[in-house]
Amino acid sequence: MNVHDSEIYAGLLDEMGYQEATDPQDADVILVNTCSVRERGEDKLFSQLGRLRGLKDGPSAHTPLIGVTGCIAQQRGSEIVEREGSVDFVIGTRAIHALPDVLRRAQEGEGSQVLTDDLVEFEAPTAKRQDHVKAFVTIMEGCNNYCSFCIVPTTRGLEIYRSAEAILDEIRGLSIRGYREITLLGQNVNSWLDPETGMGFAGLLEAIDRLLASDAAPGGIARVRFLTSHPKDLSPELINVMGRCTSVARHLHLPVQSGSDRVLQQMNRHYTQGSYLEQVEQLRRTIPGVGLSTDLIVGFPGETDDDFRATMELVERVEYDSFYSFEYSPRPDTAATLYDDDVAPKIKRERLIELQALGDSIQKRHNAAWVGRRAEVLVDGPSKRTPDDVAGRTSSNHIVNLRGGLELTGHLVDVDITSSGGHSLVGRAVSPPR
Repeated sequence: MNVHDSEIYAGLLDEMGYQEATDPQDADVILVNTCSVRERGEDKLFSQLGRLRGLKDGPSAHTPLIGVTGCIAQQRGSEIVEREGSVDFVIGTRAIHALPDVLRRAQEGEGSQVLTDDLVEFEAPTAKRQDHVKAFVTIMEGCNNYCSFCIVPTTRGLEIYRSAEAILDEIRGLSIRGYREITLLGQNVNSWLDPETGMGFAGLLEAIDRLLASDAAPGGIARVRFLTSHPKDLSPELINVMGRCTSVARHLHLPVQSGSDRVLQQMNRHYTQGSYLEQVEQLRRTIPGVGLSTDLIVGFPGETDDDFRATMELVERVEYDSFYSFEYSPRPDTAATLYDDDVAPKIKRERLIELQALGDSIQKRHNAAWVGRRAEVLVDGPSKRTPDDVAGRTSSNHIVNLRGGLELTGHLVDVDITSSGGHSLVGRAVSPPR
């Protein structure tokens, strides 16, 4: 979501006549867009601001305006300006489109500007998208869940939903412009409801699937992904719709956070390991070959060796294709700060290393099982592996490297998988691009 917010900011700056600078020393405006999900993000922000301060203290011919945006901006507001005097303006997550007015005020010498008001505006027709194959589409903002470790309800607010009509209009436009894949964005997309009709997220996926199969959206969006799903709102209906809709990618990111029922209760997650495993079973029964990824936290307050073992056992049973894992760090204004952060840093680090080693071994084994199979790959650009390769993803979100020129970018190709690595596959194209 922060990436897409940056695209919107870049588009607003373009519309105001700014051009992207190649070096901070040449810039008239510098935006630092932030995330506060983990403590490290805040540390990085003030380190960066310390480096940028030199641009104002040095002999530069002009002094740039420095702004902080995103989740830390929403959370800290005027505290940022008080701590770092080089900051000229602060814009929160729900006031993105106020950038032109805030910049004007700062340029006119009205002093440091801080705006964290609730001014959500979903439409972003001028967004300067970083990718020409894949595009983000925001369908909602905020979260109502108040997981005890999570700062999102504070930094993104409570849930506000975009209408199905507006979402479909944006998708139609992206398809006409030649995008091949979209990702629907929300803190908890499963809880989306059309504010006008009450349609749920499963109905939205069906509506998108019908649109893309019709003549009303020529061009070629071939795949629809979505982030992020909360397990408590993953209904059997939604799973069935995922299995039926031909445009919906066969992949689901389903954050579990912990395998311990006791810790899940402390996290205020509203599901158990057993109910989560039932969802995984239905997903694999309904969507053969579905790719599964997740988020995991180790070292949550009070996590015992048995709690951690429960997480390891869950990972072994689910066998995720990939996951993101983190050491717990307390975030301000969350319920978990009422608990003692009593798991020693050394124990957190050891558990994280053990968990990641298990994940790597599972991913390596899963990838090896792809060798000899054929997959449909959407090529999205040059490979990070070798300069002579391009890369793309399967519907199940597996990365595939293959020999070919950049003219394959944006095309679907059938690929025979010839070898595998720890985090990606290698294959040979066996069909013309389409």
